[in-house]
Amino acid sequence: MPQLDDLASQCIRCGFCLESCPTFLITGDESQSPRGRITLAKEAHAAKKYSPSTVAALDTCLGCRACETACPSGVQYGKIIEIARDEIKGKNRLQKRLLDSITHPTLAKLQFALGGILPSRKPPVLLSKLLSGQLPQADTPQLPLESAWPPLGEKNLPPIKGQVYLLEGCVMRVLYPGVNDATRRLLRRVGFEVTPTRSGCCGALHAHSGYLAEAEDRAQKLAASMPDDLPVIVNSAGCGSTIKEYGSVVGEGLAEFGKRTFDATEFLHQHGLMDQLKRSKGLIPTNVAYHEACHLIHGQKISSIPKELISAIPGVNLVPLPEADVCCGSAGTYNVFQPKMARQLLNRKWANVANTGAQILATGNPGCLAWIEQANREHDHPIRVLHTLELLESSFSGLRE
Repeated sequence: MPQLDDLASQCIRCGFCLESCPTFLITGDESQSPRGRITLAKEAHAAKKYSPSTVAALDTCLGCRACETACPSGVQYGKIIEIARDEIKGKNRLQKRLLDSITHPTLAKLQFALGGILPSRKPPVLLSKLLSGQLPQADTPQLPLESAWPPLGEKNLPPIKGQVYLLEGCVMRVLYPGVNDATRRLLRRVGFEVTPTRSGCCGALHAHSGYLAEAEDRAQKLAASMPDDLPVIVNSAGCGSTIKEYGSVVGEGLAEFGKRTFDATEFLHQHGLMDQLKRSKGLIPTNVAYHEACHLIHGQKISSIPKELISAIPGVNLVPLPEADVCCGSAGTYNVFQPKMARQLLNRKWANVANTGAQILATGNPGCLAWIEQANREHDHPIRVLHTLELLESSFSGLRE
């Protein structure tokens, strides 16, 4: 594992990161900036003691990694924040329990099913104590009532030229099974078939929250479940970013596994989906806005590919979204444990979305989908919020009800 002080020493304190950081944009507080947090983490690491104020500053970081895109020195801030969080003693036990439950599909399904019976948010008195008096903002996710895609049919499909693995994910398979179905269908449209596997959690949520031993265990088990050299396709931005970086902070010895991992849009673009889309039936004239999921644009450096694919859909007009690369505030469990800041970021994101006049918002991460859809629901559903892959498959199969 890289050392925190070595990583932190790469920061030259130039300040280019400041205006890219969502929490600094809102607060103007140096301790709420990447530069400030690096200094605090470095000092705490040297002293082998993290003060409450330093812990609070690290807790309010979204881990969006926008600062990495802005940094001229190539500071690996994502690794710094994960190592620092791992070093903090007495971590939030409620956060760990939540991470363990939502990354276990059976437990997550039960938890979300109860959310349909119980109030949509946890009892304010209990949760406000756990959140230092802040009221919860995130609704309990609801299990989907999605209509199925129409039969794919083999008549106009190309011959199968290869096999791939698909990471079904934890939250994705429970809350957005239609996204996984859309991914399989699009892969088949470019000649690839998904090989069944009993893949589990990739460790992303644990790694981002600083539970590196748990993340390492999940990484090793995931790689063992996909033992050969087939490409690994991922449709969740945070998962893809973590897997591609196996061998750095977590997943020791799994760098080669990360090298054969692709975001679904990246792989589909490489294998000819653009041409397929241009020949598809498309949609009725529709304005679409695209929100850049943080771990796709800043973690995986993928930005133009999803927009090129969306723009290839007949009838779609891709409209600019102001601050498209600014975090929406979901950030794993951030909107549960930092509700005030998460709400400010969601309100800022929603105002920008509403001003586009788009009928559809597309994005590439389940956390973004759920959080932005909550704002959509709170405003009486003026738009449709879709995963990018759902939108792409709709060009062939039509929008589902």
